[in-house]
Amino acid sequence: MNFQDTIVAISSGNINQAISIVRISGTNSLEIIKKIFIGKIGKNKTITYGKIIDNTTKKIIDEVLINWFLGTDNYTGEDTIEINAHGGIIVTNKILNLIIANGARLALPGEFTRRAFLNGKITLEKAEAINNLIHAKTNKQAEIAISQFDNNIKPLIEMIESELLEIISIVEINIDYSEYYDIEQMDTKKLKILVKNLIKKINTIIQKSDNALDIYKGIEVAIVGQPNVGKSSLLNLLLNKEKAIVTNIPGTTRDIVEGEFEINGLLFKLIDTAGIRNTKNKIESLGIQKSLDAIKKAKMIIHLHEPNKKENKEDKIIKELSKDKIYLDVLNKIDLINEYPDNKICISTKNKNLFELKGAMVKKYKNIDLDDNEILYNSRQLGLLKKTLINLNETLQGLENNFGPEVVIIDLTKSWENLREILNKQSDNEALLDNIFSKFCLGK
Repeated sequence: MNFQDTIVAISSGNINQAISIVRISGTNSLEIIKKIFIGKIGKNKTITYGKIIDNTTKKIIDEVLINWFLGTDNYTGEDTIEINAHGGIIVTNKILNLIIANGARLALPGEFTRRAFLNGKITLEKAEAINNLIHAKTNKQAEIAISQFDNNIKPLIEMIESELLEIISIVEINIDYSEYYDIEQMDTKKLKILVKNLIKKINTIIQKSDNALDIYKGIEVAIVGQPNVGKSSLLNLLLNKEKAIVTNIPGTTRDIVEGEFEINGLLFKLIDTAGIRNTKNKIESLGIQKSLDAIKKAKMIIHLHEPNKKENKEDKIIKELSKDKIYLDVLNKIDLINEYPDNKICISTKNKNLFELKGAMVKKYKNIDLDDNEILYNSRQLGLLKKTLINLNETLQGLENNFGPEVVIIDLTKSWENLREILNKQSDNEALLDNIFSKFCLGK
């Protein structure tokens, strides 16, 4: 990939439509367009009318409007030209191929936005937010993506970094300046309290972020249970389409069936799994293994039962795998019984009665404040914060085991390096030294 190339792509999608947009970006954009355009060459941020011609045959390809974004004050940070053509696939691709024939190359997926990032026009986080906005499937997802365009999590992470540097400074000074008597001595009890408080703060941020990120990305839900309890019927009903095969024969579903639907602006990604049971059928066994894998991957588990069917060891496996997940214990076919148990969510796929289940599915997410400043929507940043938490827990474990400062400093430094990466900063020693010498008297 050469970022000195001039690139081109159909930005509006390669489909028949009223208007299509062909975008060119790079140093040779203006030179290329002059070869194939008859009309006024516009100035920066102007629109002009003209014709695209084949410069070898001199035939007119289309009448177009061109948006001129010349210089660096634009999305990609380099000369960019957008051709607004009539939106037929044939004519749009003729223009595309003509531009390629005159010196451009076809852009790679995301390359325009990548150039915007490399040219300092947007942050990496905004680039990811733009992609999420494009792929948003609900209003809430779109709102969150837009909010990330100017989201600044820097104060939050810097606050955590400041507290961490206080801890590191105490430990580092006890390593490097242990011969001085006027320094703050390393008090293991005090240090534990400081580390625990920081762990608590980071845990809160991670929990909030995980829940909000579910809404941002879509909540993965596995429908599981014994064969023939109504899993496929439930999936079809939630999706409002016949996607899964429904029969009264146990073991019909032998592969993963997926679909998406929305409740109150929340996107749920459903997975209908094979019924979990002991079987000698090799194909069904493969489906059951996929079911177990789906449980591990999902955020929410709908564990489906039916009346008068006792819990078996496979149900116990499902419950065990569902620890630390949103677990919904659901009784289907309540149209067959007179009394409903209090300890289960009761539904009837036959009567299309899913009110209680839908309420339970949105319950955990309905009171989340999506504008909370302590939420990280960026998966990369959140992953680094989780690494920070792991390192701090290892620090705490070291302190519990009475390890010395020269040992616990290793995990503390790793924590700090992860925070610096979130801030897109180098983990240089100058920042650490500045903190040490600004807060402690070492003037001897």
